[in-house]
Amino acid sequence: MTAFDVLRPPVLSDPTAAAYKDWFHLNVFLPDSGRVVLINLSMHGPPWDQRARAVGVALASAPDGDWIGGIEIASFAESKVDTQALFLSTVSMAVTRDGTALHAKVARPEDGFEADLIARPVLSAGALDLTAQFGSGWIGWSAVPVLSVSGTLKLDGEDISLENARGYHDHNWGRWFWGEDVAWEWGAWVLSEDITVVAARGTDKAHFNRQPPHVFLVYRSKVYGFLPGQVRLSFDTAPTRANRRLPGALAAIHPDRRAPDLPRRVTLQAVSRHAQFELVFEPETVAQLLLSDPMRPGSGFINELAGRCRLVATLDQTLLRAEGSGVFEYVE
Repeated sequence: MTAFDVLRPPVLSDPTAAAYKDWFHLNVFLPDSGRVVLINLSMHGPPWDQRARAVGVALASAPDGDWIGGIEIASFAESKVDTQALFLSTVSMAVTRDGTALHAKVARPEDGFEADLIARPVLSAGALDLTAQFGSGWIGWSAVPVLSVSGTLKLDGEDISLENARGYHDHNWGRWFWGEDVAWEWGAWVLSEDITVVAARGTDKAHFNRQPPHVFLVYRSKVYGFLPGQVRLSFDTAPTRANRRLPGALAAIHPDRRAPDLPRRVTLQAVSRHAQFELVFEPETVAQLLLSDPMRPGSGFINELAGRCRLVATLDQTLLRAEGSGVFEYVE
């Protein structure tokens, strides 16, 4: 049984097809340098509509706070889509034929980003699979939180070692339009001692009306889950200038979003019968992805905050202290 989900395009008779969204996401964490790599393939709008678009994003945080990489936007006619694969000319992602690994490839040397990566689940199955109401429709989320990573990665012409790299993969799908009063907060952090922490919750664009958070912690091969009432996710915001904004054409017509109010320090606390922890994340750099809905007027803004984190945890009466790196996604 594969740990990876399938894409879920609508059928022709689906009355909500215009609001279709679907994507595969892969993060690669490089603990030796604290850098974060993001590769994302997404579909927006029904496959038979000429207005629909497929989007490929490949970004990596750089030591100087900048971001390396770029974005590709194509019609579905220019893309190749399978049940577990999405191929664009410069960015692609697919589950291998035997279902045991995720293959991501990026060929954007002009943006300083080249990759040929194989990510294999460390756990026997995904740790989370849920569907929730989201705006006028709904959103689904399945996660494979811990993957080993091999292959090749070249950033700005430099070969990057993947010896200690760890991966995170998730799949989102659903029905909503960019520009609706919906957003989310999501974070993934990889720390020493083989610890991975994931948190997510839906919210409105102002981040006032938040849904209960979903949080889990993986320590080696064991997953610790927490009920929403056992979790506190908090942060203060301040105007923060994005280090990189993509695509440039949308960034040019949205100068008002150049320095949005973003979290400057994120604190995640959780307590259950067998586990408790506090994680503190301090962003160091921000990339902003601007999304315009192809089916009707409206835009969304995905802010990717990368930086360092530290954690204190007691797991089954064992005290652990760990440091690492992570990414926090703050959507408006």
